[in-house]
Amino acid sequence: MASNPREPGEGVAPSVLVVILNWNGWSDTLVSVESVLRLDYPNFRVLLIDNGSVDGSVAHLRTIRDSRVELLELPENRGFAGGCNEGFKRALATGAQYVWLVNSDVVIEDRGTLSSLVALAESDPKIGLATPRIAERGEGLHFSFCGGICCIDPPVWDHTSDPEEACRWTREYPHAGLVVGTAMLVRTSLIREIGMLDESFFAYFEDNDYSFRSSQAGYRNVVDRNSVVRHETKDPIATPWSMKPHWCYYTVRNECRFWRKHLGLIRALKVLRWDLLRTLRRLRIYKDYPEAADATLAGLWHGWTNRGGPYRPEYRMPKLLAAAIMRFCIVKADA
Repeated sequence: MASNPREPGEGVAPSVLVVILNWNGWSDTLVSVESVLRLDYPNFRVLLIDNGSVDGSVAHLRTIRDSRVELLELPENRGFAGGCNEGFKRALATGAQYVWLVNSDVVIEDRGTLSSLVALAESDPKIGLATPRIAERGEGLHFSFCGGICCIDPPVWDHTSDPEEACRWTREYPHAGLVVGTAMLVRTSLIREIGMLDESFFAYFEDNDYSFRSSQAGYRNVVDRNSVVRHETKDPIATPWSMKPHWCYYTVRNECRFWRKHLGLIRALKVLRWDLLRTLRRLRIYKDYPEAADATLAGLWHGWTNRGGPYRPEYRMPKLLAAAIMRFCIVKADA
């Protein structure tokens, strides 16, 4: 975690391309774009990317009338990683110094948010990624993200909503900061050095992967304590019925794939054991929600077999293995 040491200096402010990815959610996206356009930062443009929506989003997004906004229509869903990579490419081609990835359901209340983030990034050329703190939508200031860690020695990743814990992690893991993709500011020189987001993840955990790759390249990933954005976060434990199957699939699969990618299969086995135990606890909760359970089992299977790409509703773990795991979970839940 880091504080904002100063405001942008004299002269031309660094150019920022704000990338907002829409997928079948034009109503939230319009609200998010409106909040971005209210920012006081003097040198930004918005690239609004429709990621192959099928809900009529494009017609609504075309109603935006602001010279700072460009709409890019992708013919198919490329996932969060693939869609954002189109924004990375545009930033590199146009000479932007930063890309700010903003989720389509993020709302920015403080007009100075981007100014604060850029000032923090400009204070140290080795800051590769930066993020504001993330709070829940609604009244009050209830944080969902204040900082995180991601490293392989020791193998650990986690994030916290506790500001004090985030500060402690920063002291203990100064070179292993985790920046989530919700509102991630990316230095374009970092993109040139380490490449694009890994599209095989498709969605979820690509930010963990990018944070780790940034750290490995010698950059710092930091949280700006002076800025906050709002974002609705669902709890898979408290509200299991609200979790969509694709979320259940990607989060389980991609955590497995992350450890296999960076540790190799043999070294990853211990970590994957912890991941399996956590997934089994989740399955006990999902036993009454078959769509979530099936997607979670499929994600577990594809994670262990190292399969990437987009989720399909017909994906299933082999029947006998799935039945044995669910039987085990139900017995444990009833015990």
